[in-house]
Amino acid sequence: MPVPASFTDRVSALWAVTDRLARLPSDTARIVVIRGGSGIGKTTLASRLIHEHQPQFPGGQLYADLRGYAPSGPARTPEVLAQLLRSIRPGAQPTSPEDLGALWRSATAADPDRPVCLLLDNVVRGNQIRPLLPGGPGHLVVVTSRDPLAELAPDGAVRYELGPFDESAVRDYLSACLGDERTAPDREAIAELTRLSAGSPLALALAVTELAADPDQSLAGLLTALSHPHRQTSTPHNPQETAVTTALARAYQELPSGTALVYRRMGHLFPLDLDAATTAAACNLSQAAATQALQDLREVHLLEAGSTEADPVRGPLYRFHDAARGHAANLAAQEDGADALAAALRRTLDFYLQTTTAAERRITPTHRHLSRDYVYPPAEPIQFSDDAPALAWLKAQRHNLLAAVRAADAARLDSCVWQQAHSLWPLLRESHDYTLWFKTHELGIQAARRCGDRVAERELLGTMGIALRGAGRYSEAITAYTRVLEMACADGDSRSESQTRHELGATYLAAGQLQQAQPLLVEARALRESLGASAESERDWIYYRRGIALTDICLGQVHLGHGQANDAIATLTSAREVLLQLPVPDRFDAARALAFLGRAYARGGDLETAKECGRQAAAEFSTRGSVRWGAHSLEMLGQTAQDAGRHEQAAELFTEALALYKLISPRDADRVRERLRRAR
Repeated sequence: MPVPASFTDRVSALWAVTDRLARLPSDTARIVVIRGGSGIGKTTLASRLIHEHQPQFPGGQLYADLRGYAPSGPARTPEVLAQLLRSIRPGAQPTSPEDLGALWRSATAADPDRPVCLLLDNVVRGNQIRPLLPGGPGHLVVVTSRDPLAELAPDGAVRYELGPFDESAVRDYLSACLGDERTAPDREAIAELTRLSAGSPLALALAVTELAADPDQSLAGLLTALSHPHRQTSTPHNPQETAVTTALARAYQELPSGTALVYRRMGHLFPLDLDAATTAAACNLSQAAATQALQDLREVHLLEAGSTEADPVRGPLYRFHDAARGHAANLAAQEDGADALAAALRRTLDFYLQTTTAAERRITPTHRHLSRDYVYPPAEPIQFSDDAPALAWLKAQRHNLLAAVRAADAARLDSCVWQQAHSLWPLLRESHDYTLWFKTHELGIQAARRCGDRVAERELLGTMGIALRGAGRYSEAITAYTRVLEMACADGDSRSESQTRHELGATYLAAGQLQQAQPLLVEARALRESLGASAESERDWIYYRRGIALTDICLGQVHLGHGQANDAIATLTSAREVLLQLPVPDRFDAARALAFLGRAYARGGDLETAKECGRQAAAEFSTRGSVRWGAHSLEMLGQTAQDAGRHEQAAELFTEALALYKLISPRDADRVRERLRRAR
């Protein structure tokens, strides 16, 4: 988080915390808890502490808001773990919270010379942070909370109580913000401002903003205005929180009506951070007007900068201080009718659904097009001219996309729930973000059932099956696909039937059950050939043509399992050629075919060709940034070397594969460790 240039008074606090930190052993993760009321400056002090110690943490400085005091409730541990892991290890991630935690600890313990510093903001319970502690020595975890978190004392946590500014600190702060010539002569007014603000830095920032906006207003004049009672949205007992609430109420009353609406509405809505496009859609504004409103709210300290630099995809980002979000949400409940708030929610959901659908149809044009029920399609929709910016937008918004599905589910907008889950397919396929995948699909499947939409239910059950298979939960995936197949046959949906027979066969294949896999794959291929021959559009023809090639990749593996090397070579070669010859080549799946083709040549005795195929496949996956399949192709190449009796080379390849698997899959890493042990 950025540290403001007006940082004031906390030198003694920094010294005290640093001194106590120096006494802690460095062979574990050290914990600092900065406790204080809302708006007292906890995050600012924590950020300054981290910046002061930056050289000690070459592994990076990471931030996570645990949202302990947010109206929507605390952040879920798996989501925070996934966010932290993406910060240091981009790519696919494990499927279970246990594996996420294990990978986080092993990733942060991998290089003891590169400890990390972690700022966990807005923690409400000590058990929120224990799963987030890094592994290995030398790390620093800085926690902010309104609560004492006494349960962390046995962990050796340094706990520091942050108090309000005293009169001297208020004077220094005003001088830093407004200059000595305006504040120094009025010492009595400074004392009174200290009392009215209860020494709260947030309340003072709001007061300073008002003074800066009117150079002719004296500090005494502001105090007269502040002394008048203002409507408050809550009556907290803590004097600092009372001062913050009063200051927020006064700042809000000074806003133009349009800016005030943005403040209320966006505080009421679900996005965890704000950009101009989202705000424009939610508040029915032009993007230019939304941009100005967000800037204005930032200037008067009702919003904070979300980062030090504009996001390359979304532009400048903004976030609410937790006190300001609660204040804004209360105002929305008081001043806006239920219909207006429901419309704002639907506008926001429609913005996300329209944009994710545009990305979905750009990146994965053969993904089955299902209905989209827009009530308020955005007036200025985001357009994608290429796959890369579409995928980048999905990745930049993934935390808000999960929040969107949850918000739609809470509002019982069932069509929004399943349609949003369905539209996330390209992001899920690329990222293997299982936390996002499982949660959105669980809610989406339930919503589709409530809607009575069997096609939507089948589609989501099918993509849920892919996630279950990827997680190694084969029996659950088989159950899901069996249900989908029953529904497709009952509904007479041949397209869905062909896809599901393929996926069910692929799942049996992944589980090592070749006898069950082969007939399903053969049936899927024949049905796809028949449907492709009668396709009425080029898009459908491409869909079935590609589907046949994907089924052939699976059949090639079946041939390998039966020791039929020549049949495998022919089938996989044909599949790769088809995938590369499509109007939009499927290079990812073509590389998969090539990796298995290497194994087929090895089984046929042509080890040199096998080696060439394996190396080329690994290079193609590396170019695409696919860690999982890059590791898998290296593993298969290691098997080829082992078949040739080149055990030293096999060990080197298994070591390369293991290094990649460690980043994404403990289960796969264990398998390769065993291969490596045997190779040596």
